[in-house]
Amino acid sequence: MNEFFNSYIETRMRNAQGNALTTSAPVNNYINKTNPLPVPAKSVLDYGNPAYNQLAVKNDAQLIAKLNENLDPEGKILLHNLLNTKKLYSRDSTDGSSTLENLYKIVNEPRVPVLNPKNILKETLKTLADPYIITQNFGKIPENMMLPGSGYENFFKGHTCSAASIEFSLADRKPAEFVRYIEGLSSPQKSVKTRLKYADLLPSMIEAVGALSQQNVEFKPIDWQNVEVTIRPDENAYLRADVQEDHRIPNSRSMIDVLMQSAFMQLGSHGTYDSLTDERSKDTGDGKGLNQFEIAFVESIVDSRSRKVPVVYMELDNDATKILKYNYDPATTKKQLLDSLNSGNNIITGFLTNLDSQNNLITPDGHEILLTGYKYDKDGKLWFKYNDTDDGNYFAPSWIEADPFIPTIHHANVPESVLGQEFKQF
Repeated sequence: MNEFFNSYIETRMRNAQGNALTTSAPVNNYINKTNPLPVPAKSVLDYGNPAYNQLAVKNDAQLIAKLNENLDPEGKILLHNLLNTKKLYSRDSTDGSSTLENLYKIVNEPRVPVLNPKNILKETLKTLADPYIITQNFGKIPENMMLPGSGYENFFKGHTCSAASIEFSLADRKPAEFVRYIEGLSSPQKSVKTRLKYADLLPSMIEAVGALSQQNVEFKPIDWQNVEVTIRPDENAYLRADVQEDHRIPNSRSMIDVLMQSAFMQLGSHGTYDSLTDERSKDTGDGKGLNQFEIAFVESIVDSRSRKVPVVYMELDNDATKILKYNYDPATTKKQLLDSLNSGNNIITGFLTNLDSQNNLITPDGHEILLTGYKYDKDGKLWFKYNDTDDGNYFAPSWIEADPFIPTIHHANVPESVLGQEFKQF
């Protein structure tokens, strides 16, 4: 098996002319059967089981006391509220660690020198308490900290709507995994490792390994079914996070937003994102955000409960000036979105923002939001609840009526598990 992987990766790393391509993953020694990944230790306390033992209760009380020592009055209230909602004991993380255990690591284990553990802890608790405070707004770098001649643009509006949406989903649906990411990205290792199945990414192992290699992702095959992926921000993210920690202007990214969004942008942009310019290399994209296929790739790694499929709902002409056709009727689109939400998934949805009353394109402008729920009003009309990470100083859920919204949807990343075998991608 070692020989297969080494031979396959070496082949993938060469183009048709035999020129070596770059990769962040080592070619040799992918699998070391004598040194397997450690199995994460489980807490002796299972909060879903009434037969928990008193020793575990005492240990957790000690962890909470340690956290309280590092919090101001507001932070203590946030921690207490997290305890009341039971999110503190959630173990919905890739390695089985709890929210509490990962919060404790933040203040009890080394952090990167430029960031204060107490500030990381406080910002993490604030985000868990209300994920709607997550924003893609870039903020500004103080003039006295600008690098002479760097050419960095000092702007407010950001390009990380998809990465911010993925960050939101973790904080909203998987608090233990969210804190595990923050703990790893702010540690001296400046990274977090996650384990997933090849099938969570693409139908076959060969396709999954090829995609990871082409995306320049750092990964380590474990066996024929599983792979470990290392996720890390760009190095400039730590300078940017330091700026946000000490000089943050209102309504801009927090220090933990910077680390999380950078990590997801790196994962989707072939490792070319720069946190100081808030852009990716134009050699790997349009120089700004991620496209729907890259977003689905990142989501499938970060939230591997179900492989995400970028469903394209409409076809545009080559100049993006006209809608040629809709690939699915409104009822099918509505069912896919509702089934996704009912399965416990948020949905990153891209739509056209500049249509006339007959849904003709005025300009090809688009935007991406995160659908997080739905409701029916007293008249039986369906409304989607959503989060927009690019809505200025509005940090709360928004609602949009489904029937006029659906014809504007260009794409959405839908879990494969809800599409069914009859699904056809156009």
